[in-house]
Amino acid sequence: MPEETLALYSRWWQLETYLRSLTYVELRAKYGIHWTNQIGQGATSRREKDESRSYMATADWEDPLSYLDVGKLFPILEANWDLVEPSLINKEALMARTSELLAIRHRLGHLRRPHRDDLSRLEQTLRDLEKGAFTAYASYNREFGAPGDLNDPVVAAWVREEHPTAQRLIRHADRQYDVIFRLSYTIRPYAEALQHGAPITGSEGLLWKATFHLRGQEVRPSALWRESYLDRNARQLLVHMLLDHGTVAFTFPAVDDGNRVADAIGDAFDAVLLNVRPRRGSTERELSESPMRSIHLDPRIQKDSGWTTVDDSTVPISLFGA
Repeated sequence: MPEETLALYSRWWQLETYLRSLTYVELRAKYGIHWTNQIGQGATSRREKDESRSYMATADWEDPLSYLDVGKLFPILEANWDLVEPSLINKEALMARTSELLAIRHRLGHLRRPHRDDLSRLEQTLRDLEKGAFTAYASYNREFGAPGDLNDPVVAAWVREEHPTAQRLIRHADRQYDVIFRLSYTIRPYAEALQHGAPITGSEGLLWKATFHLRGQEVRPSALWRESYLDRNARQLLVHMLLDHGTVAFTFPAVDDGNRVADAIGDAFDAVLLNVRPRRGSTERELSESPMRSIHLDPRIQKDSGWTTVDDSTVPISLFGA
């Protein structure tokens, strides 16, 4: 394969992957469990057709956005501009580039040889997106502690420990597994900060974050993801399962039903304790499970990505390397 073609494909992969993942996070944070209503039926229908070929299922088959034509992705961004504006570039500038970007995509999709300026156009777009991408990622990892006296079902369940699973596991996990639990929340760039005393549950643009500090231990991503406890509530409600530096965390839209979210955190707690193990050198198979090295993990599992590694203290870096 010509080197320029490979470079062009890689740059397009960076661009489209970022736009799709940003769209997913912001729609989940805004609309919760009903987020797919915002992307139309075409993607959902394609996904349902793919179910008839389950023997060929890929890691993305449960993600409706992965079935969305890229030509329809930009109109969705435009229709939800109030959600994505802080994480992109000027609206008029991006929309003006859309036809050029799609022309590049079509050349790639139909294996036509690129224009000599295609690569530089893509790299310039990625450089322009750097500031917005940092905003998107850093805000995702900017955590706020949930006040214990808040009149909120999730706070009552997991800060005041009124949930049966909290009473059963929080201290037990610390004593027997050396696992520490913490509940926090994050605010998407477009959302307003909470007023004093306002509940978190029901707020658009906020995400709950249930974090388990493993303290010298680890979990294997694929094994934890397959854990049946997650099938009760967690898998349907969660935005991401995050793995980073001795922690595993689950994020949930605050706009969704608080009692269901509280139950989902309990299911995640059981799943983590069943899969935690002493940390050891990674085997070749486990190294291949990193989403940065493998295409075989669900995209909701995030490890070594901007959603797990970039925060306000991050030394300035080039997120796209362009």
